[in-house]
Amino acid sequence: MSITLQIDRQRDINLNYNNRNAALVLGLLGIDAEAGYGHITLNEIPQARRAILVALNGATPLPSVAQEVEFVTSVIDQVGMPTISRSLRYLDPGIDQDGVERRLREVAALLAQASELQSDVSWY
Repeated sequence: MSITLQIDRQRDINLNYNNRNAALVLGLLGIDAEAGYGHITLNEIPQARRAILVALNGATPLPSVAQEVEFVTSVIDQVGMPTISRSLRYLDPGIDQDGVERRLREVAALLAQASELQSDVSWY
């Protein structure tokens, strides 16, 4: 699953992040991504941009998301000889502080473009 942020007046200008990364970035803007969709109105863009500046220049370090890896183990019986097989089921590489900073800067650029276009930003 992923979340896309897009400029309403120019939908080809957008960003797409996986849910955990998007929730982290939107959370730093004061937006709860739990609903799965929403919008930042043109009037709210300056506040969102300030939140990004505070997060980037704040006294506390940026949060990060640890890597998640999940394996599945199966037993295959081949003519009375069981074989144990382990395979990757799920991999989320997570996001370090540099990745959070990069994404915040990308969202700041998107919000700046939305301001120039006098447009709201939707996320879903």
